[in-house]
Amino acid sequence: MEMITTLILLYLLIIIIGSLWASKKTGIADVLFYLIGGLAAVNLHLLSPESATIETFAFIGTIFLFFYLGLEENLKSFTAGIKTGWKIAVAGVILPFLAIYFTEYSLSHDVIKSIVFAMAFTPTSIGIAFLTLNTLSFSAKHKLQPVIVAAALTDDVISLILWGVLGGILVSLQGTASLGISFETITSLAVQPVSNFLFFMTLMSLIAYLFFHFRPTSSLTHKSVLIQLLTKTKTSIYTHAGAANFLGRQEENVAIIIMIFLAFIGSFIAQFFETSIALGAYFMGLIINKEHFNADLSTTDEGDKLFHGSIEKLRFLTLYFFAPMFFISIGLHMEIKSFSLFMGILSHAFLLAGVLFVIQLFAASFTARYINGLPWRSSILIGVAMQGRAEVTFLVAIAALSMKLITGSDLLLISVAAFILNLSVPFLLKYAANSHEKRDQAVM
Repeated sequence: MEMITTLILLYLLIIIIGSLWASKKTGIADVLFYLIGGLAAVNLHLLSPESATIETFAFIGTIFLFFYLGLEENLKSFTAGIKTGWKIAVAGVILPFLAIYFTEYSLSHDVIKSIVFAMAFTPTSIGIAFLTLNTLSFSAKHKLQPVIVAAALTDDVISLILWGVLGGILVSLQGTASLGISFETITSLAVQPVSNFLFFMTLMSLIAYLFFHFRPTSSLTHKSVLIQLLTKTKTSIYTHAGAANFLGRQEENVAIIIMIFLAFIGSFIAQFFETSIALGAYFMGLIINKEHFNADLSTTDEGDKLFHGSIEKLRFLTLYFFAPMFFISIGLHMEIKSFSLFMGILSHAFLLAGVLFVIQLFAASFTARYINGLPWRSSILIGVAMQGRAEVTFLVAIAALSMKLITGSDLLLISVAAFILNLSVPFLLKYAANSHEKRDQAVM
C-alpha cells in the first residue's frame, strides 16, 4: 500500500515538474499542462481517477486553491467586484444553460440528461481563470481580476443552489414519462438547499464580524439597546479571541498553520450545510486581511511583514503543489476506453464546447459592455476568462453519475467538452491581455 501511494505521488510530482518546465519553455499557463498530464497519465494507465490518494490530494487542492483566491482579494474589492460581476454572472448562467439544454436535447431527446448537461456547463471555473491571470501582467489586471473572480464565484453559487434544487427533482422524475410536477413539490425540494446556503452565509458572516472585523462599528452604538449589546459583545470577543490574537501574535510558520486550519474550518462549515467546500474556503480567505496580523498597532511594519511572508509561503504550497494536484485529477477523468467511441464523443464535445464558447462570450462581453459600461477590450477579456469549466462542473457531473442520471460515457463527454474549453483559456486570455495592454498604451 505504501509503495503504491509513493509511486502515485512520484507520478504526480513528475507531471507537475514537467508542466512547469513546459510552461516556462512555451510561455503558456502551466494549468494547461496539468490537464494534459492527467489526460496522458490515465490513458497510459499510470494513474486512476478512482485512487483514494489522488481524491484526497484533489480535495485538499480545492481547499487550498479557493482559500488562496480569497486571500488574494479583500472584502472591499470583492464587494466592488460583486456590484459589477453579478450581472455578468446572471447572464452567464441563464444563456449558457438554455443553449446547452436545447443543443443536447436536439441530439439526445433526453430531458433529464439535457438538464444535467446544462447544469454541468453553467458554472465557470475560478481556478483556471485565476491561475492563467497569475501568469500575465497588464495594467488593467488589478481592476478586472476582482470582477472576473466575483462573476465566476457568483455564477458558481447560483449553479450550486440550482443543482441542489434540480438534482432532487431529476431523481424524483427518473422513470416517469412526463415532466408533470407540482409547484408545491418544486418548492419543497428547493427549501433545503436554499435554507442551507442562507444558514452557511449567516454563520460565516457572524464569524467574520465577531472574530475578524478589526475595528468594532461605532456609528450604530446609540441606535438601540440590542445594537449596543451586540457591539459590546463583539468588542469583548474580539479583544480576547479576535484574529489579531491568534494570527498577529504568532511567528510566521505558526501563523501559516493557523490559516490552513481556518481554511479547513470554513470548508467544514460549508460541508456541514451541504454547500461547496470551495465556497467555505474562499470566504474564510476573503475575511482575512493584513490588519489581523497587527496585534500591536505600534508594530504595523512587522505585522505587514508577517502577513506577506505567510501569504508567500501559502502561495508556493498552493500554486506549485496542491492546486496542480487538483487540475491533474480533472485530466484523469479523460480516460479513452475505445477509440471509435471517443471519436464519436469528440465531435459531440466540440459541438457543445463551440456552442457554449460563443454563448458565454456573448453573455459576458455584452453584459460587461452595455450594462456595466466597460470598454470592449475589457469586456472581451472578461468573456474569455469566463470560459473555463472545472471545479463545480465536475462536482455536478460526478454527483449526477452517482445518482444514475447520466452514464460513464456522458461523464467522458462532459469531461472532453470541458477540457476543450479549458485548453482555449490560456491561449485566448494571453492574447486578450496583450491586446488590452497595447490598446491601453495607445490611448495613453
